[in-house]
Amino acid sequence: MTGLLAQTNAYIRDAERQSKDLKARQDQIRRPVQLIDRLLQELEELNLKGFKRVPMSYEPRLEEILRLVGPMQSLAEDLGNIKVKVGISKLMDALFAVEEALFTERHGPSPDADVQGFDNTLFSAA
Repeated sequence: MTGLLAQTNAYIRDAERQSKDLKARQDQIRRPVQLIDRLLQELEELNLKGFKRVPMSYEPRLEEILRLVGPMQSLAEDLGNIKVKVGISKLMDALFAVEEALFTERHGPSPDADVQGFDNTLFSAA
């Protein structure tokens, strides 16, 4: 009987550890996503005001995002565009790509990722 109780306790401890690990990883992803969302909103406002380049005052926040995200080989080009003095739209595209990668890491690939696009090169006989 004690063998089953010990085994059950071990399963419970393992499940608790896995749950804590998952929550820690989700929290680790949540912070850069929040920063990126706020930054995207501000960049959109700058863009609407006619600014062309990212101001130097954004450098500390961009560095924090890079630090939190860490190296992502698949996004090396996008990460290289997360800097000041780059075009606002270029930075926004890079931030969207990083955010999408974080969402994929957190929730898995999008169900639409497997759906093939519509081939609009076909013509109907009508």
